Amino acid sequence: MDVEQLADNIIDNVGGTQNINGLIHCVTRLRFYLKDEARANTKAIEALDGVISVISSGGQYQVVIGNQVEKVYDAIMNKYDISGEQTKNDEKIKSKAEKNWFNRFMALIVAIVSPAISAIAVAGILKGLMALLTSTNVLSEKSPTYLILYAIADAMFYFLPILVGISTAKHFHSNQIIGAGIGASLVYPSLVNAYNAKTAMNLFGIPVILANYTSSLFPAIFAVWLASVAEHYFKKHITPAAQIILVPLFSYLVGTIPTFLIAGPVLSYLSKILSVAVIGIYNFAPVLAGIILGAFWQVMVVFGLHYAFIPILMNNITTMHQDPINAILGVTVFAQFAVALAIFLKAKNKKNKEIAGAAALTAFLGVTEPAIYGCSLKHKKAFVMSFIGGGVGGAIMALMNAKNYAFGSNGIFAAPLYINPKGLDSSFWAYIIANVATVLVTLILVMMFGYTKQDDIDESKTTSEIKPATKISLHDFGIISPVQGKIEELTQVKDPVFASGSMGTGFAVVPSSEEVTAPIAGTISTVFETKHAIGLISNDGVELLIHMGIDTVNLKGKYFNILVKKGDKVEKGQSIAQVEWDKIQKAGYDTTTMVIVTNSDEFKQIDTNTNEIKQKDSPIIVIR
Repeated sequence: MDVEQLADNIIDNVGGTQNINGLIHCVTRLRFYLKDEARANTKAIEALDGVISVISSGGQYQVVIGNQVEKVYDAIMNKYDISGEQTKNDEKIKSKAEKNWFNRFMALIVAIVSPAISAIAVAGILKGLMALLTSTNVLSEKSPTYLILYAIADAMFYFLPILVGISTAKHFHSNQIIGAGIGASLVYPSLVNAYNAKTAMNLFGIPVILANYTSSLFPAIFAVWLASVAEHYFKKHITPAAQIILVPLFSYLVGTIPTFLIAGPVLSYLSKILSVAVIGIYNFAPVLAGIILGAFWQVMVVFGLHYAFIPILMNNITTMHQDPINAILGVTVFAQFAVALAIFLKAKNKKNKEIAGAAALTAFLGVTEPAIYGCSLKHKKAFVMSFIGGGVGGAIMALMNAKNYAFGSNGIFAAPLYINPKGLDSSFWAYIIANVATVLVTLILVMMFGYTKQDDIDESKTTSEIKPATKISLHDFGIISPVQGKIEELTQVKDPVFASGSMGTGFAVVPSSEEVTAPIAGTISTVFETKHAIGLISNDGVELLIHMGIDTVNLKGKYFNILVKKGDKVEKGQSIAQVEWDKIQKAGYDTTTMVIVTNSDEFKQIDTNTNEIKQKDSPIIVIR
C-alpha cells in the first residue's frame, strides 16, 4: 500500500480540506467530520486500494482502512492542515444524528426481528403453498389435512409475540423466559376469544379494552421493554437472597399489566381514528385515499392499527357486495413482493439473497411478513421505495374505480376477487395494471436507491469459517474471553465492519463485569490513545485486538482505566483494564466488546465455539 498516495486520494474524494471540519481515527477507520457529505465521492473511495468500505454513521463519514489506519492518518495530518478534533458545530451534527429517533427505532426493530427472519420465511413459504393448494381446489379449507398443515404454517405468525418477547428480552439483556411468557400472555386463547366475542373486561375494576395481539410486533416489544426496565431496577434494589423469586415476579407484572391497560386502548383508538380519516378522505378524494392506503397500509398492519378497518370492509361486502377500499389494499402486497425481488436480483451476499428469494415467493403468493421483516424493515430505504410504488398502484386503483367483489386470498390468488359476477369490468384490468405498475416502480427504485453496497455486507460469514492455509500452523492455541458476559457470534455485532469479518476472525461478548483480562499470553503491542482498544501479540505470532465497545473512541478515554502499557508482558487471564460499562451504556454507547485475530489469514485453521462457554477457562477460539 502506498500510504501517501492513499492519503491524497482520500482527501481529494471527501471534497478536499475545505470540506473537512475535523478528523480522528480509531483502530480500524478514519472518522471524518464533513461539512457536506454529499460532496464526498463514496464510490471512488471504496474503489481505492487499501480501503475496505465507507460508512456514514453518527454524524461521521468513516473510511475503513484496517490495520494500516494509523499510518494513513499520520500521512494526512502531516501533509494537510486539518483539525484533529471535531468542532462544536460537528458535535451538534453528531448529536442530532445519534438522536435520530427513526434510525434508532429501525435499528431496534431489525435487531429484534432478525433472529426469527429465517423461520418466518419458512412459515411464509408454507402459507403460500397452502394458498396455492386451496385456490386450485387440491385441498378444502375444511379438511383435516388442511387444518393440520395450516396450523404448522400459521403458528409462526400467530404466536409471533412469543418469539418477539424472547428476542426483545435478549436485546435488552433481561430474562428471556419472562419475555416469552409476556408474549404468550398477549395471545392467551381465552383473551383472544374474549376479543373476538367483544366481551367486556376489567382488571381490578379498571376497564380493559382488548385488542388482537396475534401476529403483532410492537405490543410485545413495549411490554418486554417495560419488564426489562423493572428487572434492571429491582436487581439493584432487592437483596440477592430474594432476587430469584421477586425480580422475575415484579418484572413480569410490570411488563404485562400496564400493556393490557395501555396498548389495547391506544391501538383501538388510533385504528378507529385512522379508519374514520381514511374513509372520509376516500369519500372526498378517492385518488388521495388510494395513494395513502397503497403507500402505508403495510405500516398500519405492522403497528396493528388495521383492525378498525376490518368491520368496514366486511360491511361493504355484505351490504353492497363490493368494496373499493379492500381493492386498493392489494397493491401493498405486490410492493413488498417487488422489494424482495429487487434485493434478490441485486444481492451478492448469499444470506440476503436466500432470504429475499423466499420472501419474494411468499409475497407473490400473498404472505408479506417475510418480505416486511426480512427485507423492508431491515433495509429502510427499500421500505420507503415500497411506499412510493404502493402509492402509485393505489392511485391507479382509485382512478379506475376498482372494486373487490368478495373476501379471499392476497397476492396473485386475489385476481378472482376483482371479477364482477356480471362479467369482467374495469376492476379486473385495474388489478393487472395497478399491480404491474406497483412492481415496476418499486423494483426500479429499490435497485437504484434502496439497496446499496453497504446493505449487502456479507453477514453470512461466520466466525467459525476456516481460513486458507498460508504461513502458520499451530497446535490448539486457545483464546479465552477477556471479560465475563454473554458470548455472541461476530455476525451479531452492530458494527458492519466487524460483523462482516473483514477485520479478521473473532467473537464478541456483552460484558457483565468491569474487569478486562488478557485472552492470551504475550506482549502488549498497542494501547490506543483513547483507551478503548488494546492490541496483543503472542510468542507464536497471533495478533489480537480487543475493541471495547462500539464507537467508544468518541469517549476519549473516559470510563476506561488501562492497567498495562505498550511492551508489557502479560499472562493469560491477567487483569489489563477496568471499564465502567454501566456509565458507557448510560452515555448511549453499545458495550459489546470484539476480540479479533487481525492476522487471521496467516493461519491454517481457526475454529470458534460460542456455545456454553465458561469464561476464564474455556477457549472460544482455537487456532491449529
